[in-house]
Order: sequence, then structure tokens, then C-alpha cells
Amino acid sequence: MIKGVIFDFGGVFDSKHESLDGFRVAAAHYGLAPEAFYDVLYGGDAWQRAKLGSITAQDYWRSIMLDLGHDPSEDVQAFRQRLFAGHELDSAVVAIAERLHRRVPLALLSNATDELEMLLESRYGIHHLFDVVVNSARAGVAKPDPRAYRLALEGLRLDPAHALFVDDKPRNVRAAQALGIRSIHFTGAEALERDLIGYGLLGPRS
Repeated sequence: MIKGVIFDFGGVFDSKHESLDGFRVAAAHYGLAPEAFYDVLYGGDAWQRAKLGSITAQDYWRSIMLDLGHDPSEDVQAFRQRLFAGHELDSAVVAIAERLHRRVPLALLSNATDELEMLLESRYGIHHLFDVVVNSARAGVAKPDPRAYRLALEGLRLDPAHALFVDDKPRNVRAAQALGIRSIHFTGAEALERDLIGYGLLGPRS
């Protein structure tokens, strides 16, 4: 029996993040393909350090500003707002999480900077959906490291066999499965809802 669900954030709740749709306007502004732009953000040393908490989100974004030819003394918040203008939460996924949270506890397991909790609370307004938040920048360990999953399990007080993991990246799904955690490779809200119904965690909508 599944007694709790562990969600990824980017690529699941913000599906335009990993699909690159949310970066197309910003990428075009810098004369880059979305794939190349994404690599600037998440392919370098600054991201590796930020997601493990070695540098702050502010320092990370200043490094990205330099890479994109900006003066790092510019307003970091304004830069980020322009960068993520094409991003929005997937309302269908949020609705699923709200229904699910009435039945079982939820955890969020995300490779992120130290600003994740603030964004969940003040920007997205969904922090209340998660009984446990494991932020790689604060934990000092990131998916697909098994220790990251164990932290989420410990927070939910569950054995692997009693948890379900949802992530858009196959490597993260495989890592969870290797620990004995049943997993869903997220491809969209409709498929997620079907899978959760199949696991007996949601009833069909009336």
C-alpha cells in the first residue's frame, strides 16, 4: 500500500521548465536556441555549486548574468523575472496534488537553489501542499544520489515500499526504482491522474 507521494518540482509542477517552452522568448532575446540557453543555466559549474548549497541563489544568478553579458550589479530580481516570464505552474498538476494531499502526505524532492522554499510560499502559493520539502541546496545532496530520496522517505516516515515517486527525468526515476520506490515518469497531468487512479490514490473526478 502506498502511504505517501514524493514529487519533483521543475518539469512536473512547472512543466514548461524542462520542455524548454518557458525559455523560448528569453533564449531568442540572447540569440540562442532554447537548448543552448538551458545549458547556460544548468550545464555549468555555477549550477552544480548552487544546487548543493555551495553558493547562494543570488551568487548563482549573478554568475549567469555574467555569462549572458550583463553587468552583475544589475537588479538580480528584475533579471530573473524577465528570464522566467514564460513560466507558470501547471494548474492541472496543482489540482491533482490538492486532491492527493487530502488522502496521503506529500513530499517535494527538488534539485534547486536556496530560494526554493520562498518561491513555493510567496510566488507559487503551494508550500502548504507539502508535508516535507527536501531542497538539494539545503540538504547538500541532489538527485539522483540515493541519499536525497532517503531524506524524503525519512521526512515522510515511510519505507521505500510504501512511497511513490513522480519525476520527469528518467534518470531520477531509475534511481528511485533502484531503492525500491515505485515511480511514475511524468509526461503530463492527464497521464499522471490516470496512473494515480491506477494506484488507488485518487478516485475518478465526478
